[in-house]
Amino acid sequence: MIYEALAMICAELRAYVKAFDATANVDLGSICAPGATTDALLLSLVNVEEESALKNSSPYVRNATGSFDLVNPPVFLNLFVLIGTSFTDNSTYATALKRLAWAVQCFQRKKELSVANTPTDSLPDEALRLRLSLDLYSLSFEKINQLWGTLGGKQVPFVVYKVRVVEEQAESQFGSGAAITTIEGRTEIINPTLN
Repeated sequence: MIYEALAMICAELRAYVKAFDATANVDLGSICAPGATTDALLLSLVNVEEESALKNSSPYVRNATGSFDLVNPPVFLNLFVLIGTSFTDNSTYATALKRLAWAVQCFQRKKELSVANTPTDSLPDEALRLRLSLDLYSLSFEKINQLWGTLGGKQVPFVVYKVRVVEEQAESQFGSGAAITTIEGRTEIINPTLN
């Protein structure tokens, strides 16, 4: 679901930015990759973390027959998405800043994305069950330096969003069994002997 989440964010941002600038290019990709698209807004995944608050879920899932299947619980992820603006020279720098501002406006206006409120023409079918929440994520100057050093490129205007919560679930089942409907047992009364 990581790709589907990024595709949903990209579709929403593309629809918003095209209202201001029909020639704007919004796409998934690395802003630092050789031959990266110039004069564009590019979305890059820069980090993934597990949402530990949702880690303790039951491995037993009721199926259609009323019995239970044993499956590993899904992993819930937070994605850190960098939205960067590329530009060719100083004359297009102002345009890059405007596009970055539109990206911030887009997710300030709509902090939660789902299939009900996002353009779905280019989304994969798996994205239909996604519900994403986006929060602007601020980095210190030290972290910014480390991020761009790791990416291997020169810094361009950018923002980072923390996208919560993406669910990843493998299609596997470890076993199944009937539900427990009765408990049987026997009790025995023991009389202690008196001394």
